[in-house]
Amino acid sequence: MKIVSVRQMSPSAGKETLMEERIRRASGVMARHGAASRIFKIQGGDSAGDYLLMNLFNSFSEASSSFQKYSADPELAKLFMERALNPAGEITGPDLYRTVYGEPPAKPAPILIGRGYHVPRGKVQEMLAMAPELEALFKKVDSSIGIVMPVIAADHEMMYITYRFSSMDHLGSALDTMVENQDFQNLITKANELGTLKMSRMMSLM
Repeated sequence: MKIVSVRQMSPSAGKETLMEERIRRASGVMARHGAASRIFKIQGGDSAGDYLLMNLFNSFSEASSSFQKYSADPELAKLFMERALNPAGEITGPDLYRTVYGEPPAKPAPILIGRGYHVPRGKVQEMLAMAPELEALFKKVDSSIGIVMPVIAADHEMMYITYRFSSMDHLGSALDTMVENQDFQNLITKANELGTLKMSRMMSLM
């Protein structure tokens, strides 16, 4: 199991470069205090144009220890002071998730597709039971999947499925294959019987 904290940043018009520079600095501070820190830009779908700062940990205790350390770092305090004086946009989070299927790779994939389902608690195990079949299908196109569920977030009945790709070309060829795959379409149909697809997005690693 991995613990994943997520902050979402929405830049103001004309402030994208400033926001990116600040996110990279914040990520560096967090990495120095034990976080496996990753930055993604949402290229399409829900919240396109926003940024995601993700920190991965091996346990809740590791996450809480890291949080306390980087929160006390003077460089992070300086960043928040700069933000107060010259805002570059809005920040939401951190939200906290745990992996329930498919560990994130040590080297993050360059391209991700994320799909968020609202799944009633009573249907979670049925939904997760489909994960091995979904994983097997995507292995045929050299892709992997991961699933997380919230620990601290606004909606505790959301389940997020991530599909990982090595490039935009890889994403395109995999989608060409999967939209014609009847087994995949059957899984999608069953997933929509157990839950409701609420969002999807494409992200690129920065």
